[in-house]
This record gives sequence, C-alpha cells and structure tokens, in this order.
Amino acid sequence: SPSPAPSPTPTTAAVRLTGDGIDLPEKVATFGEAFEQVQPALVAALGEPSKDTGVVSSFSEYGTCPGSTLRVLEFGGGALRVLFGDAIGPGITMYQWSLAKQSADVPQASALVGDVTTYEFGVGDTLAELRAGVQGGAELTVNPGDEMFGPSFRLSDQSSGFFGYLSGTGETDTVTEVQAGEGCGE
Repeated sequence: SPSPAPSPTPTTAAVRLTGDGIDLPEKVATFGEAFEQVQPALVAALGEPSKDTGVVSSFSEYGTCPGSTLRVLEFGGGALRVLFGDAIGPGITMYQWSLAKQSADVPQASALVGDVTTYEFGVGDTLAELRAGVQGGAELTVNPGDEMFGPSFRLSDQSSGFFGYLSGTGETDTVTEVQAGEGCGE
C-alpha cells in the first residue's frame, strides 16, 4: 500500500511579526484584515493552532478587549496569540498579535530598524539586548510602570510599532510580553 504523503512542516523562519501585522509566506496579513483571509495563511505557516477560542465575548481571560466579540488563535501552546474581533472594521478582523511566552515554535517580533535591516526580538530578551538591537533605526521608550501596570516599553520603528512588558527597568531585566495592534485592557 502507498505510504501517506508527508505533511508540510510549518516554518516559523518565514514568518515575521511586525508592527503592522504578520508577514506570512502566502501573504502579508495586516491589522483590519478578515479572519477568513488570515486564518488559512496562519495555519499554512504555523500549523494548526494549539487553541481556538471560537467567537466569545470581548470581556474574557484576555482582558477587556475592544469591540464586543473576540476570537483568539493560539500557537506554540499560547506563546503566540492572534486576536480577531469586531474592533476595527466590519466582521471579525485581526487587530492584535501577542507574544506571551518563549517558544521555539513561534516567530519572534521583527522590527524594521533601517532601510533593509530587521531586528528580531521576543520574550526573554534583556533590556540591554533590546537597546543594542534597535540602535540607529528605532526608538525605544521604557516606562517604569505604576501600581496597576508594571514596567513596559514602546518600540517605534518604521511600522506602527510594538508595545511590551518588562520584568523591571534594569539592563538585565527581560521582556515578558510583546504585542502589536490594538491592546486589551485589564
């Protein structure tokens, strides 16, 4: 009997998480694009999601998110979360991605810090590494935080930029979350 054809192995190397969306081998998925267009390209590049919430209330375990409906696809056991909802356009559209933990199964964030230079970063990188990686092409702003929100950073590159949380504001403190797009509140 013929052996089954091997299924294509997803490759995270060809995927870039940018401040404007997600660059996938099949297409560039930008914030505001319909779920029906983005989901197949995500699955083709990253494999089946480890979790698909289906359509739920925008008030959920992910915080208080914009709009009234939310659908989240998680990859790498929740390391990468892609949020869709009725926040920025008709129907369910992509409005945020978030790196919530370290995983070799998902791509890193990719800042455009020069004409053709990109800087890959993610959860676990130190503040010193972040500062060094964006020199000469992007602006990094660190906020010490307050009682409600811990230390955070904003990275402004040639895209819409990134937002993230830090374990502290020292050079050896690390990135604990990175996101782009519309944020959810607590």
